[in-house]
Amino acid sequence: MRYSLIVVYKEDNGIVEGVWIENHTGTIDTATQKARATEKANSNRISVAVVDDLNYSTPNYCYRKSLTRLD
Repeated sequence: MRYSLIVVYKEDNGIVEGVWIENHTGTIDTATQKARATEKANSNRISVAVVDDLNYSTPNYCYRKSLTRLD
């Protein structure tokens, strides 16, 4: 499966809003591990969510709304 990681700006009951960071191909577990590692690399100053694939290949800095958090 392919998932996307996003920086969470707002979250409400498992629905998130934010900006795409990168895609991840693998399982939901490996995507979650990558999200937690990304948070740790940023001194836990950001929250990273795993969502369904947004089909981006380059950063476009679009703010996305109403995404279901999978992790």
